Amino acid sequence: MKAITTILMALLFLHPGKPVTEKWVIEKNSSLYIEGKSNVTAFTCDVTEYLRLDTVVFYKEDKYQPSITIKGGLTININRFDCHQRYITSDMRKTLKADESSCLKIELLSIANFTARSGSQIIRGSVAIVLADVTKRMEVDFNVQLDDKGNLHLCGTRQILFSDFGLIPPRKLAGLIKVSEEINVRFRLVMRPVDTGMNKTLL
Repeated sequence: MKAITTILMALLFLHPGKPVTEKWVIEKNSSLYIEGKSNVTAFTCDVTEYLRLDTVVFYKEDKYQPSITIKGGLTININRFDCHQRYITSDMRKTLKADESSCLKIELLSIANFTARSGSQIIRGSVAIVLADVTKRMEVDFNVQLDDKGNLHLCGTRQILFSDFGLIPPRKLAGLIKVSEEINVRFRLVMRPVDTGMNKTLL
């Protein structure tokens, strides 16, 4: 009897559960903001309409996995940034090297386990930010919520430095106007579930 119990426990350990995958499509009302400040004023650059039809995949090897692996994310054309002041918009696009590498990407990597139907939650996760052909992996606190339509809202904010990506903050008027090294990247992903015919048991 003891031998049989040992074998059963070993089988449960080796096969703790089936992999679970869920797919979500990023909706066009997703948005991204870059917030910064100079010695004169604060500014915000934004893209408030997402035109791509990207798919985000949530994956767990089994139910005991402590976090959810994610594949996919947000890709924004820097030339579509609007800083609401023409000269700031132009300078930011040049600073971010839009002519050389036109996209800012936020690749979702993982997020701690959560239950989307439990209301708004703050969950730790990780992303890779790709800017000016430089990739930096960073931790982010996500605000996660499921709305009445069943769409998943995934919001995050991360402070970065221009120098993290080998960039120099823009300067105007012989350096009299200086932009701070720190900027906040803030994004809101609104995602619609893809009906794949399988049960939604992950989130």
